[in-house]
Amino acid sequence: MRTSKYLLYTIKEIPHNTDSISYQLMLRAGIIRKSAVGLYTWLPSGLRVLKKINNIIRYEMNKLGAIEVSFPIMQTDILWKKSNRLKKYGKELIQLYDRNNNRFILSPTYEEMATDFIKNEIKSYKKLPIILYQIQKKFRDERRPRSGTIRAREFIMKDAYSFHENINSLNNTYFQMYQTYINIFKKMNLIFYPVKAESGIMGGKYSHEFQSLSKNGEDQIIIHNNKIKCKNNFCIYAENIKYVRNVQHYISENILYNKNEKELQKIFYTMKKKIIKIFIIKILLRKKYQFIGLIIKGENTLNIKKINKINIFHLNKKKIFFANSTEIKKIINNNNSINLIIPLITDPNVVYLKEIIPMVIINNIFFTNIILSQNFQYSQIYSIIDTKNSYNTKKIAHCIEIGHIFQIGQKYSRDSNTKINNIHGEQKFIHMGCYGIGITRLVSAIIEQNHDHKGIIWPSNIAPFEVLIIPINFHQCKKIKKISESLYKQCRQYNLEVLLEDREERIGILFNDANLLGIPNIIIINQNTINNNTVEYQERKYLYKKKIINMNNIINIIIQKLKNIKSE
Repeated sequence: MRTSKYLLYTIKEIPHNTDSISYQLMLRAGIIRKSAVGLYTWLPSGLRVLKKINNIIRYEMNKLGAIEVSFPIMQTDILWKKSNRLKKYGKELIQLYDRNNNRFILSPTYEEMATDFIKNEIKSYKKLPIILYQIQKKFRDERRPRSGTIRAREFIMKDAYSFHENINSLNNTYFQMYQTYINIFKKMNLIFYPVKAESGIMGGKYSHEFQSLSKNGEDQIIIHNNKIKCKNNFCIYAENIKYVRNVQHYISENILYNKNEKELQKIFYTMKKKIIKIFIIKILLRKKYQFIGLIIKGENTLNIKKINKINIFHLNKKKIFFANSTEIKKIINNNNSINLIIPLITDPNVVYLKEIIPMVIINNIFFTNIILSQNFQYSQIYSIIDTKNSYNTKKIAHCIEIGHIFQIGQKYSRDSNTKINNIHGEQKFIHMGCYGIGITRLVSAIIEQNHDHKGIIWPSNIAPFEVLIIPINFHQCKKIKKISESLYKQCRQYNLEVLLEDREERIGILFNDANLLGIPNIIIINQNTINNNTVEYQERKYLYKKKIINMNNIINIIIQKLKNIKSE
């Protein structure tokens, strides 16, 4: 592509009423143009970035086995009446009427429509599980649109909906999708954190947000040396979530020490950060005691107030007692092994442990030579430790929500009476998962983390172009023009996405636009270098580090650099 033939309109000054750096740079670099409040036209460079993001998402979703579909943007209000979300969404819903006075909704989300589709198409468990996904526009009448595409009225999202015969199947897909999201955001060079979240208006009991760090983000998280606690007390757990998976927590034990913790601290002081503590508590439920295991790191202290606020296993506002030694023996003593087959709550700090020393403290009794299986299937994860005076608290960070996944369960299948025949021929409500990524919001999030004082610094696999050629005196020097055209032709032959700067503008304007646009690889051709059969090579992220490279080698060097990035 040549800049003279390309729709490239940059803005020198910072636009008025722009409250985030990403919004400013998207306008200045010609990524978007404002049409109305919360509505934007995507220009060619912006569309190329969106296409790159979509390709990354499609690749990972297809690898997971998801099937792409496309639902209509307009939905009939009948589906929304069944789910009772017309009132819940309220004024955020954009509604319209056809010539027959039938009411329709410009889709803010697609749970009802996806469930209705499955209801009409799938009748047997043999067709499940299935994951449907789409990349589609959505509409919400935001009360206060802000920060460009971070919070807009029209936006693009990747939606995925999974349908299952039972909860175990849903759990498996949920954790697979969790890892898929990690893969997607890592490929975009984002610094992000998965955090435990509330399901809110979507419904369901279990969900996680993916938060991208940004000074202009609306959400806040507390960072504890890579261990994160959300402001609303829901917690992040590490990328090794796949290890935290079983209600049954199996431990085998060889030696029992009846020593107090202080005595053993002298021996295991340096190991304490890799030791885990298990507290077995009980609550009175229907005249019987329900036992629950609480798992924390050895260096942490249990916080009973936090436990009382957890609304699972009937803990909320219940009086909590610690199990006595007789009760503990009944729970853990099984053929000379510790066998916890009780509901578990795990603190997120435990999940970060890559290595656990073979020692466990259960209600202040030490067990050593422990073989600990990291297979805590479906263990619930909440912050249950004292963090008020924690030494490792670093800061409160602002962030942008870029993804959200939900275990919705049977909410929408019950609302719409969506059932399938199970293996026994019985009709059962299906289970559902919902998984979203804000694509237009992702563009803002990427820019928030990848820019300098001169403009955007795109990651190579997201950039609108891979290579920018800037010839000095292109129209005045025939030799420079010939070499520029030759390099441009070579790039195209090797399928490199290249932009040739062939406008008749001052050098300052050409370089200012190049810095704003943020193309990662820049080739500069001038009279001084071509006399030595060389060119200047500059990486956009290292603005002041220019290399002089032989003209015959430059294309191969860029190709190899791009291959290395793609293989990472």
